[in-house]
Amino acid sequence: MVTKPLNQPRQPLEEDPEVGRDVIPPQFQDTQPSPPPPDVTAERSGPAWRILFHVTGPQASTVGLDIWRVTVMGRADPMSAFQPDLDLAPYGAMRHGVSRRHALVRPAENSLYLIDQNSTNGTWVNGQRLAPGRDFPLTDGDTIELGALRMSMRIVHTPGDETHTDRLSEGLPINKRKRFGWPR
Repeated sequence: MVTKPLNQPRQPLEEDPEVGRDVIPPQFQDTQPSPPPPDVTAERSGPAWRILFHVTGPQASTVGLDIWRVTVMGRADPMSAFQPDLDLAPYGAMRHGVSRRHALVRPAENSLYLIDQNSTNGTWVNGQRLAPGRDFPLTDGDTIELGALRMSMRIVHTPGDETHTDRLSEGLPINKRKRFGWPR
């Protein structure tokens, strides 16, 4: 079990070797949200939120996710056949103390919310521990920790985006946006 003391200050993020370099974000073939899952009816759905989680550490990776409904984040459990909507097991979730049903991401019209599901090792956003069962509003660039698994979140598309532009391109020079097919 991984536990974190409540009364000690949070450790700073590990230095990213790519900081300060001309990093090129991943290319996306399709910047439109995916179609809703079969259980989301027209009366219950709107446009999806499209987000990216940049998982840090030795198994660093980027995970893209379209959020249409309340989404469970956690790790798969082969013993009970439980499968969360976002399975973090490939990123060392068990070793980092991520619970099976660790947290929920709940979409709303103008915001995304993270809700800790009374996880054993806690959920943090930007160093602040979340109270179990309470909605916490997320913003682009937040650092999220599920147990000791750290990731940063990027909001690529919101339901209010009429132009469907890719927010990852905002910091890139125009020549690189064109090279990767992103809008100017």
